[in-house]
Amino acid sequence: MSNPEKQSDYNSHPGGDTEFWQDDWVKQYDRRQALVVEKKQEVLNSMVRIVAYFCQKRAIKNPTILDVGCGPGTLSAPLLDKLPNSTVVGVDASEQMVEAARRNLVPEYETRFSGYVCDFNSDDFWISSIEKEYDFIVSSIALHYLSDTRRQRFFVEIFNHLDGQGIFVACIGNRSGVSEIAEMEHSFRAEFLWNNLDQTKRPESFEDFKKDFIEEKETKANINWQSPEEYLDCMRNAGFKMVDIVWHLWVKSIYVAIK
Repeated sequence: MSNPEKQSDYNSHPGGDTEFWQDDWVKQYDRRQALVVEKKQEVLNSMVRIVAYFCQKRAIKNPTILDVGCGPGTLSAPLLDKLPNSTVVGVDASEQMVEAARRNLVPEYETRFSGYVCDFNSDDFWISSIEKEYDFIVSSIALHYLSDTRRQRFFVEIFNHLDGQGIFVACIGNRSGVSEIAEMEHSFRAEFLWNNLDQTKRPESFEDFKKDFIEEKETKANINWQSPEEYLDCMRNAGFKMVDIVWHLWVKSIYVAIK
């Protein structure tokens, strides 16, 4: 179950800041993700592998996929490559991200990819262009920006927009509900970035870096950290009958939820 003490800290958390993902943050998204997200490529490969497995197992020949928080197409592209008969709808709250995804994917995949500006923290997320049922709904490291008021409702909406045997596959940033373990996870995340940065561009003290740089960026991005148990509870409460974490590393987990 979710941690009641931790949960009370987030009672009015508004979720991510869409203004954060603009300009340089869009242009350098993939490079910066490689710097701050440990084993990011392994996350993407694992998610594609999961979707491909269920396509084969359930004989889904022309899978329809909704990619929530698609960014510049980082997950959509390998899905389209691996599943040549698939179509992917990418949605993101940042107009610049959606434009980047279209530039990156439409020339190669043409009508197999379409992108729309939709904010999952808005009650108007399900615009008419995406209002349908999908074989898969996926999301890679985006849903930790869900606000408290939208989190449970959004998982219900995901459940309702999957077909009768639909599957939700998501890598979500999360943090332990145990304070000392959460502190450890935070330190490891900071350490990964510290080791990847050019030594001439980082402070002398790792502790100063961890406090001032990491926390400043997280505050600007408005991450709404929750425990893995909180997300599992939300998915089960939304109606998913089979839910589990299938991959985990420090502050991120891959969840698979089956109707």
